[in-house]
Amino acid sequence: MTQTESTVIDTFKRVEDKYFLTKEQMEEVIRRSGSHLKEDVYFKYTVRSVYCDSGNADLVIRSLMGTGYKAKLRLRCYGEPEHSPIFLETKKKWEGIVYKKRIMLGEQEAYDYLNEGVPHHVHNNTAGEIDYMIRYYGLKPKVFIAYDRICYAAAEESDVRVTFDYNIRYRLHDLDLREYGDEIPLEKADFTMEVKAMDRYPLWLTEILSDLKLYQGSFSKYGTIYTQNLEIMTPRAQKPYRYAQYANQKEKAICSVQY
Repeated sequence: MTQTESTVIDTFKRVEDKYFLTKEQMEEVIRRSGSHLKEDVYFKYTVRSVYCDSGNADLVIRSLMGTGYKAKLRLRCYGEPEHSPIFLETKKKWEGIVYKKRIMLGEQEAYDYLNEGVPHHVHNNTAGEIDYMIRYYGLKPKVFIAYDRICYAAAEESDVRVTFDYNIRYRLHDLDLREYGDEIPLEKADFTMEVKAMDRYPLWLTEILSDLKLYQGSFSKYGTIYTQNLEIMTPRAQKPYRYAQYANQKEKAICSVQY
């Protein structure tokens, strides 16, 4: 994946829903979609991220508690970090709508900023918001997460994308965007399908989801890793007991909105 700073979209506001699929279900969704879906410009790639949090894991705990508001800060690239743009981004969710803002940094520049507080070259509103968030919560790199992605775009709706993520792995040490071969697999369904739309889901897609009885699920990669490594990541933090209850709130919902 190659992008230039001038062609990057740095703000998003959209709906994002997750579904858990077997390989056979994924293939059936693609088959039934037919000409409605086309391979995205960036079709197959690896997503690599470093998630940041406070020493007490305030961001992930708030997310797992299901307070209605979620906030994340992560360093991310789509492909090999030496050949891909490096983004530092906030992702916030309120009442089912995702708001994402990001800036592009050099790889070492990003590490120096997150680990040592060395100022970077970007000066805009998003950079100021990120800087405030880091200082307010005391954020530092917490976990590396990578997964492989297959990405489709809707042929007739320019704002709709359907992605399939698989082979999720993570590590709690050496928190940069490289992979060292000792990452830990995160067990989940074969594929996590995510539908991303700026406005609403097209009718053809909701009909496919309904026919295949595919319902929304709640799944946070970082949240799951945190709950599985609680004593390592924040030994004195409170345990998010209500997570299981929150995770089932979306059960039996096909999608958030449709045309």
